[in-house]
Amino acid sequence: MVDAGHEELAVPIASHPVTALLDEERYPRGWPSVALSVADRHVAQEFLTTDERIDDMALRHPEYREQLELARRAAHALEAELAEVAGLPVDGLVARLRAAWEAGVPA
Repeated sequence: MVDAGHEELAVPIASHPVTALLDEERYPRGWPSVALSVADRHVAQEFLTTDERIDDMALRHPEYREQLELARRAAHALEAELAEVAGLPVDGLVARLRAAWEAGVPA
């Protein structure tokens, strides 16, 4: 992204993979990184809950099942943190993300 002139996206993109939740150096920090990480835990080819998304990843990549299970708690913690800052319960945040996804609107 830096080479494409979007330096501000480099950190959020580097910290959004689920494996970054287990890596102190790449763990999502700052609201753009947290928001991207939370959103990515909900989207595949459809909108999923965080648990459905991680379960799907573990099914497709059983060799990473142990790491994915470790990342599950951190994924839920980030989701709760973002919901709190947004002044919403987690279910409310997820409902808004789902509505935006279904409407084709960036959350």
